Amino acid sequence: MLKTEQVKDILGHNSLFKLCSDRTLTDIAMIAVELDLEKGQIIYRPGHDAVNVYVLVEGIVTFINKAGLEFLNVQQVMDRSRVFGWVALVPEHPHRIGTAQCLENSKIISINGEQLLGILDQDTQSGYLVMRRLCSMIASTFDQKP
Repeated sequence: MLKTEQVKDILGHNSLFKLCSDRTLTDIAMIAVELDLEKGQIIYRPGHDAVNVYVLVEGIVTFINKAGLEFLNVQQVMDRSRVFGWVALVPEHPHRIGTAQCLENSKIISINGEQLLGILDQDTQSGYLVMRRLCSMIASTFDQKP
């Protein structure tokens, strides 16, 4: 079981949360829940309520997005410390847009999106930084580089 300080350290090295204030990282770590998931387990599917955002700590998770009018499958394998399920931070779009599934036993940190947004509202500098990075993350999700 990860301790709050370990979660804070993982978040502090994560591309989305890097350089957030110490207090903000502590507050986020306090609401984080560790999940141990098995190979093959579905984390979410399209249409599910987007409640939590996730950070992959160990293992491999794949994300399959159905995008475009032809509903082409775009599959992305996540690296360690990758944030996924970011739609939980976009309250205007409360439902999942793809499927996340474990390709091997995985350890994941789950963070309630609504609570996370509340924490980021309290520290506007960290909040602005996270939201800028989130925009970049969203754009890269749909970038179809050859």
